[in-house]
Amino acid sequence: MSRILKALSAAVIVFFLLSLCLRKVPLDKVGVVIDTFGGGVQERDREAGFHWIWPMFQTLVLWDPSAQVIHLEQGDGTDSRVHIRGKDQYTTHLDMTVVFRIKRNAEGKTSAWFVAKKLGSIEKAREIALRNANKVIWEVMSELATEEFYDTDKRHAHAETAWEKLNKALQEEGLEIVDILVRKIDYDPSFEARLLEKQLLEQDQLLQTSLAKAEKEKQVTEKIQKETEATVKRIAQERDRDVKVILAEKEKKLRQIEGDTQLYTTKIDAEARLELKRKTADGNLLVDRARAKGEEAINKAYQQSGGEYLLGRRILEGIEFGTIEINTNLWNPFDIQDTLRKILGAAADPAAK
Repeated sequence: MSRILKALSAAVIVFFLLSLCLRKVPLDKVGVVIDTFGGGVQERDREAGFHWIWPMFQTLVLWDPSAQVIHLEQGDGTDSRVHIRGKDQYTTHLDMTVVFRIKRNAEGKTSAWFVAKKLGSIEKAREIALRNANKVIWEVMSELATEEFYDTDKRHAHAETAWEKLNKALQEEGLEIVDILVRKIDYDPSFEARLLEKQLLEQDQLLQTSLAKAEKEKQVTEKIQKETEATVKRIAQERDRDVKVILAEKEKKLRQIEGDTQLYTTKIDAEARLELKRKTADGNLLVDRARAKGEEAINKAYQQSGGEYLLGRRILEGIEFGTIEINTNLWNPFDIQDTLRKILGAAADPAAK
């Protein structure tokens, strides 16, 4: 039993001693080991995990390797802004942000031990970064005239130059610059008043230039309008002249067509009348010939037996008598043959022929 107790006691003592010797470095920190007796800072960072540290002989100090931010701004009762006295003697106040961190090598390993050896603490590192930032930014930005701060390209170019110089200065302290940001610019009130006056003057000059340009454009527009109206008028006149020429040619052609038509009509009418007369003459000639032949045939008929009788009868039928007294005792008037014999004599008797 005593052996078990002794073993447990020894295990507890060993565990206690181990707990005293083992130190943990969190994931977001790096550790720097300092030898208490004469060795100083060990030139190697301890990464996240457990590390063996001899109590009383060594001390583990944790450093933050992430980005550190310094705001140069005006706050409650404080003013850490960068005050730039430009070459035009106006003072410009810059609200800026400087982002730095512990320097890293090409493999991404930190050198917190170097900062700890040279500066001693992260607070001292912030103080050094702030002092260098104010110095470098003032030197670089003071090269700009106040008006040039309005030029974004120039402002960014000088901020880039300040970044390079400040980074070079902090490299010697084991630090490096991540970024420099210009967040706000406050201009000298007298400069703003002069700038406003200048802007108003420039705007007035721009207005006058615009008005002059507008007047010139108006004159050009009026000239174009007049030229356009003249062109339209000329085109209209040319069109009317062309229309008149076309109408005259058309009228001439119509008159020519009418003359040709009338001539043709007269010619055709004359030819038709001539043909009608010729045909009528031919018809009349045929009628006369037919009539002559008919009369000749009638005469020949009258010259035949009974012709005289027929002729006498027609004559008798055509005779109109006045008041005639007929003695019916001597002659029967209803006897045509007897009446013809009494009037015509022997000519009334066909048998006598």
